[in-house]
Formats: sequence, structure tokens, C-alpha cells
Amino acid sequence: MADPTSKPEEDIIIRTMKGDLNRLTGVAPKEEKPKPSPVPTPITPVSKETEYKTPQAPIISSTPPTLQASKPPILVVPPKIMPLKEAPGMSVKPLYKVTPVWIKLGIIGLAVILIVLSGLYGYWKIFIQNKLPTTVNPPISTTTVPTLPTASTATTTAPIKFFNKLPNKSVTIDLPSKTPAALIQALKSEAKVEETRASIKQIKITYQGKPLTTEEFFNLTSIFAPKNFLSNYENEFAFAYFSQKEGTRPILILKIKDEELAKNQMVDWEKMALASDIFPLFLSDSKLPKTLPSFKSYLFIGQPVRYLNISMPFASLNYAIYNNFLIFTASSAGMFVILQDLTGQSVSQNYLENLKASINEFVK
Repeated sequence: MADPTSKPEEDIIIRTMKGDLNRLTGVAPKEEKPKPSPVPTPITPVSKETEYKTPQAPIISSTPPTLQASKPPILVVPPKIMPLKEAPGMSVKPLYKVTPVWIKLGIIGLAVILIVLSGLYGYWKIFIQNKLPTTVNPPISTTTVPTLPTASTATTTAPIKFFNKLPNKSVTIDLPSKTPAALIQALKSEAKVEETRASIKQIKITYQGKPLTTEEFFNLTSIFAPKNFLSNYENEFAFAYFSQKEGTRPILILKIKDEELAKNQMVDWEKMALASDIFPLFLSDSKLPKTLPSFKSYLFIGQPVRYLNISMPFASLNYAIYNNFLIFTASSAGMFVILQDLTGQSVSQNYLENLKASINEFVK
């Protein structure tokens, strides 16, 4: 089917630049006879879907209207196809894509971990690292050497000092049992051990490692004291041996609490039975005579001493109170040594000879 908008070919005028110039200069062009147009070959109709219309450019006449031929040209203006003009609209943004939930949770968890780690690091930096010692000590060996258990030391009072420079020797006897027989047997055995002449050997008596008290010593040796007598004395005491030519002579020293009371106690004890009550101190199997003389006194280095002969060779009961100490000795020679040590004074042999003569050989 032919296009209804197509124009007959005879209506189309062909213009050339040469013709236009001739018209302007006044030269008339030669008219050419039109050639017979060939018979158009019939065209097989094509479907409208395959048709393609080529837009024809408009033909604009550049010849002024005064110079045109008698037959005016026909200006055919094809329909102008206006190109679509893009409207200055807003830029279209891509649609927001929703982030999956697990990614959000992962990001939150990572942020929490970073915050916690930074907090821990800051705490370590400020509070721990600054307190660490700058020098590192070498590791100490943790190997421990087993040690035997030690007895707890007393924290109440210091031990009483009964001597100054004495004793010359010290021996500790730990009793197998706290009985009179065990104590007397141990003391007699130690008395048989020979020592240097005129020396003092202190005997420390314990039971299961614990020292005997004054009251326990009196009870085990069968020494009788007046009622409430020992309450004026400390629990500590000193027992020693004085070695002389005729054998060993015991010495007992007690620590007085009230010295004036002790003097009155001794005066009263003399009137009762002091000799018989204290006689077990001699550790002798002999017995006292039924009748005994009264106590007598002598001065040694200005210190009064009370003494009593007990009908034993080179033995006598002596006692003295000096510097809150009550001293019992089984011989006068032993008292001389103890008082010299406590007073810090010494005497000559001539002094002892004169003293011996003045007291009518009291050492016998």
C-alpha cells in the first residue's frame, strides 16, 4: 500500500547553485526538456512494522522573491520532530538497601569488645603497671628444710639472775618422773661427780623440759616450810653444788618478794623447827641430834649470816638475806663463795683464818 503522505514527483523542483547564480546575474538558464519518467515498478507492499521513514531535511529557498521565476516554488516543510528535552528534575538516588540483622549485631558486639579491651588496658596502665617494681628480683627457692618443733618461749618475765660471775658449770637434769625418789636419786648421782675445788656447779631441774617451781622442789625434797611462807617468794629458784675437800655441799637460793617480811619469817622459823625442816637439803642419810644449839651470827664482808652446827663433819646450816635473795648453804665455805659473787667483793686467806678463829671453828 502506497504512503498517502507521499507527494507526486512533478511537484518537486530541483534547484542548483549554478542556477541560482545565473538568476542573480541575469543570465537565463537553458530550459531542459524533462525526461520522461520511467514507469514505476510496482512495489510489493511491506508491513508497517518493517517500514522506516527517513526524515527529509527542509528545503529553504535562498532566492529572493523578486528573482524567482514566474512559477513560484512550492516550499514543502516536513513536520519537525522535536527531540525530547530532559526535564531538569531531581537526581534519582538509589533505593536504601536494608542491612541484614546479623551484620548489625556483629558490629555492635565488636564495638563492645573494643570498649572493654580499651578499658582493661587503661586500668592496667594506670593502676597496675605504675605499681610494679622497677627491679625484678631473682626467684627465691621454695624448697623448705624440715625443722623440729621448738618449745614456745615465755614472754612474761625474764629469767631471774641468781649469780654475777658464777656458776663455774651448769648441768640440767630432766626427771623421768615427777616423784621424790626420782629427784633424790638424780641429785645424789650428780653430787658424786667430782668437780674443781671451791667451784660452783648449778643444777637445773626440769620435768618434760619444763623447770620445776619452788613449791614443787620443796615438796619433792620433803623440805617443810611454814604456812604462807612460799607466797613471799618467786616460783624460780637456784640449786647448786659447792665442791670442797670433804665432798659436795648443796646450796639453795630463793628470790624474795618482800625482804622485810622475809626477815620476820626467818626469825619465826628459827624458833620453830628450821633445822629439821630444812635438813633434807643436805641429801644425807644421817639424822639430826635430838638437842640442837641455837643459831648464831657472824659478819662476812659486812653481811650478817646466821649459822648452826649440826654435828656433821665440815658441814653446817647457814642462811643469809642479801639483795632480796634468801641463801641456804650446807657449809660456811659455800656461803663465803656465794656472798663474794653477789657483793662483788673478795677476801684474803688471812681474813678467812681470822674469821674462823673468831667463831670458834664453826666449820666443824
